[in-house]
Amino acid sequence: MIFRRFDIESAKEINEHLKECPYLGSDYSLGYLFMWQKELNIRYAITRDTLVLRFDLDDQATFSFPYGKNCREVLEELIGYVRENGEPLRFYGVNEELLKVFRDCPHFQNVNMSYDDRWSDYIYDFKDVLTFSGKKYSGQRNHINRYRSLYGEPKAVSLEDVDINKVLAMLEKYETEHGDSNALEKEEYRRSIDLIKNCRDLFQHGVALLNDKEEVIGVAVGEILHDTLLIHVEKALKEYRGIYPALYQSFVRYINDKVGTLSYVNREDDSGDEGLRISKNQYQPIGRIHKYVVQINSPIKKVDWHVIEGERICLTRFMDRDAGTYYDLNTDRENNRYWGYDYTEDLNITELHERVFYDDAVSDMTLGSSINFAVREKGKEDMIGEVILWHFTYNEDAELGCRILKEYQGKGYGREAFALAYEYASKVLGLHVWARCYKENSRSRQMIETSGMKLFKEDGTFCYFR
Repeated sequence: MIFRRFDIESAKEINEHLKECPYLGSDYSLGYLFMWQKELNIRYAITRDTLVLRFDLDDQATFSFPYGKNCREVLEELIGYVRENGEPLRFYGVNEELLKVFRDCPHFQNVNMSYDDRWSDYIYDFKDVLTFSGKKYSGQRNHINRYRSLYGEPKAVSLEDVDINKVLAMLEKYETEHGDSNALEKEEYRRSIDLIKNCRDLFQHGVALLNDKEEVIGVAVGEILHDTLLIHVEKALKEYRGIYPALYQSFVRYINDKVGTLSYVNREDDSGDEGLRISKNQYQPIGRIHKYVVQINSPIKKVDWHVIEGERICLTRFMDRDAGTYYDLNTDRENNRYWGYDYTEDLNITELHERVFYDDAVSDMTLGSSINFAVREKGKEDMIGEVILWHFTYNEDAELGCRILKEYQGKGYGREAFALAYEYASKVLGLHVWARCYKENSRSRQMIETSGMKLFKEDGTFCYFR
């Protein structure tokens, strides 16, 4: 099985297979794959006339369930591929119907299934959007009527009939209006421009909303999956009151005129942004598409969460009261320099608050992607650091890492915590444990080697131990 990089040249070949995919989640659409190909390192394999996608999700290899003419045979090939290459067997975008396959398949042991509500798509009734009739849509009608009273009837034209420079000029104004955007919003903005520029080659539909001076004041782009309009981009100048409902309805009406009446509209997820969540719920969704992560051979099912005691410290499960301390641990940029993490560049952090990192860690454990232990001094309640097991492979390999709050460093707590976790992971969970550190990080190297691990390779950045 050979995975190739996704690019615009391969879009046509991939799209033929995507059209056969029965799952309507946005992640298996051509526009989404193009927009996020770099951030997720998206690759694809086509074998036996069946497609498998590969993402680097949370820095771990994750696959689509094979779909095409020979799904079962290709699934066997995929299992062989991850076994041979020492990679995890994780699947993303699994819907509830497909979960039955994982429950019944004899190949799958220690199956962990869960979804993160932040990435669940919002689904709407296509016909309802055409008119926004009825009491429940009174708010949307009022906004559109306000737009009409101030600026006239919404004028939406095909993107193909608009000078791209006018669209880009509008987007520059949009970027200025949203100068306080988070990292994910800024990346989504850049990717939206890429998609708009390549609409035709990626089989997308798009409209531009014009004012009375023929200036572009809004743009929407999406594609059709079976009986659903999937909207990837909705950008408009907020100085125009009521513009978003007007743009949304205008795009749906444009699709209705061009290709006919569909059944549903998918406006994608809210990424955990509270304002976006409120807005999407105000449009009266008729359902959500939950995208499950399915982890095979996740060792978290073997963890009984008893306290692991050492001479001076102990390892316990995360507790709710740890949220504030865990926030401090994650936002100390200097302390995290050799952890390889900078929260300001984390696309998953869409809203910074005290519980965001704690909730994210709990979500990862629920998904079966990691096992996080809190490090505490014996006899004390406060969390002083974290030990994490992750990068679980189908062959039961796992990476081990440890970080300690700055004020507790220099006392040997990290070495003791690392050694405790290493012993537990090896002897109790039966994992083949490895670790890495930056080549210039002598303190981490000493911590790892004290546990009994040996150097087995190095590259330009890291030393690797097992």
